[in-house]
Formats: sequence, C-alpha cells, structure tokens
Amino acid sequence: MNKIMWPENLIEELAYRRAILFLGSGVSATAKNDEGKSPETWGTFLNNIKGLIKNPAVEDLQFVENMLTQENYLLALQAIQDLSDSGAYSKYLKDKFSRGKYYPSAVHKAIKKINSKILITTNFDKIYENLCNEDIYVKYDYQKAKSIIANIKSPENIIIKAHGSIDDTNDMIFTSEQYYNAQEKHPEFYFLLQALFVTNTVLFLGYGLNDPDINLVLQSFPNTSNSSSPHYIVIKEGTSKHVIKHWEKTYNVKCLEYGPHYDNFEENIEELKDLVASLRNERGIYE
Repeated sequence: MNKIMWPENLIEELAYRRAILFLGSGVSATAKNDEGKSPETWGTFLNNIKGLIKNPAVEDLQFVENMLTQENYLLALQAIQDLSDSGAYSKYLKDKFSRGKYYPSAVHKAIKKINSKILITTNFDKIYENLCNEDIYVKYDYQKAKSIIANIKSPENIIIKAHGSIDDTNDMIFTSEQYYNAQEKHPEFYFLLQALFVTNTVLFLGYGLNDPDINLVLQSFPNTSNSSSPHYIVIKEGTSKHVIKHWEKTYNVKCLEYGPHYDNFEENIEELKDLVASLRNERGIYE
C-alpha cells in the first residue's frame, strides 16, 4: 500500500484550525445507500446523463463522445445540457444528488472529526452537511459572500457550497458557462475565495487532477502563494509525474498519493484525523 506521509506543517495547520478542507465528488462517492450504491463520480455521471439527449444528430453524439474520451468534461456536459430537455435534466440531477438517501461514510465522519473552521465543497449533495446538522455549523453558497465573511469571525464552523446545492438546480454551477456567469454576477464571492487561498493552507480531498470542479476554481486565481507554503491534494497513485509537476509549478499544489486502490483513501484520511487529534492533545489545543 502507498501510505501518505502527511506533512508536519499540514497536520499543524489542521490542528490549529488554520487550514481549509476542500471536498470533491470522490468524498461523496464513499457514501452508500440501503442498496449499497454510491453517488456517481464525474466520468460515470456523464456517461449516464448523455442518454438524456433528445433526437441526437450523429455529429452531436460524436462531439460528446470525443469530449469524454479527451476527459474534457466541461464541454461534454455543456453539450449534453444544451441538447437535453430541461425538465428531464433537472429531474436527473435531483435523482442522482438528492433522492438517493446516501449515508455518511467513515471518510465523512473522519473529516468532521478533523473539525476545520472552514470547509468548502463543490458537491451538490447534502451528505456532509446532514452529518453536521446536530452540531453548530452554518452553511452558505456562492451567492452569500457577506454572510460567509460575517461568520468567519464567529465561533461557528462554516460549510461553503462553492457550486450551489441540489436544493435549487437553477443555481447550481455545473458547466463552464454557468461558472463564468456566476463570476460575473457574484464577483465578491470569488474575491473572498481568492483571499482564503492566499491566507490559508488548502487541502483538497476527493478530486482527480482532471476534475472540472477543481480546475475551474484554480484557473481563476493567480498563484500568489509561496512554494514553501503549498496547498495539498490527495490523489490516487498512477498520475503522470509531468502532470504532478505542472500542478506544483502552476498552482503551488503538492500531490499526496495513496493507493493502489480507491479503498485506501479511507484509511489514509482516518490516519490524518488521528494525527491531528494527537497533536491537539499533545499541545493542549482546544477546539
């Protein structure tokens, strides 16, 4: 097993609640429902939702297939949405992200135990926030920048839904067009996000390096952080060293690899939770 050697500075930042956790679809994919099914990740989701295209022309289907092959998920989804019935599209999203009755996994519970002051997610589902319902948490989406700023100064933990929630499919950010429209309509949120990236260490969990969610976010911000204070992303082993180098140089994001199986993700996050708890206990850090 490729065990992650968690950087000491990252453990310390998390222990003092100075680091931000940023969750992607890979975290949601660890949840299951009563039927043993998990939420779909990007690739599976797109291969299934393309069936919604009404009376597709050959060239339209070929374009979508080409985009999927190239892992250009944003263009593939934009084309699928444009070619689908809006009602069927909205229902599909609700079915996949809201009506599955998924239960929080051990990964969700370990992340909650890490107890980050600020947690950001591009996930539309409500699995993690439902887990936090019994505690003092506040939740806002990208349309509520002023409320987020006010609560950063409060004792409550904050869950930021960077791409919206399944509660309102009209306000979900799922395609590049929707993302850039949101930037135009809510620039204060993206200024806030950039400020958080500049002033905090960010740990990305549940993303692949080709995931559109994280690429949209990182491409929007200039790399103003120092290489001695990087952000981190947890990825499954097997990614090209050239891609990893690109991420380190372009975004100042260091890759922490686990493997060889996706199941190894859970045990590594459990270890991180224990390391953070141990340091808090050692130094008398009260949450």
